[in-house]
Amino acid sequence: MAKAFKSNKSMSPHKLRHTYGTNLVEQSGDIHLPMTRLGHTSTTTAALYKNPEQEKAKKTAKLLGERRTNYLEKD
Repeated sequence: MAKAFKSNKSMSPHKLRHTYGTNLVEQSGDIHLPMTRLGHTSTTTAALYKNPEQEKAKKTAKLLGERRTNYLEKD
């Protein structure tokens, strides 16, 4: 798979696997799904795919967008 992305020299099988695991957690909200799909035996290891800082940044960006929209609608 990594060979298919030759233009991106930083691509590796590990990054593809991590991206897959992260997307599974984000889409499903279930830490056990990537755990079983990727063969982890511990939820601690699978928890590496859940990034609370990233979730916090997304929520903050959404709130700021809503705040901006509300502000513009008042004009």
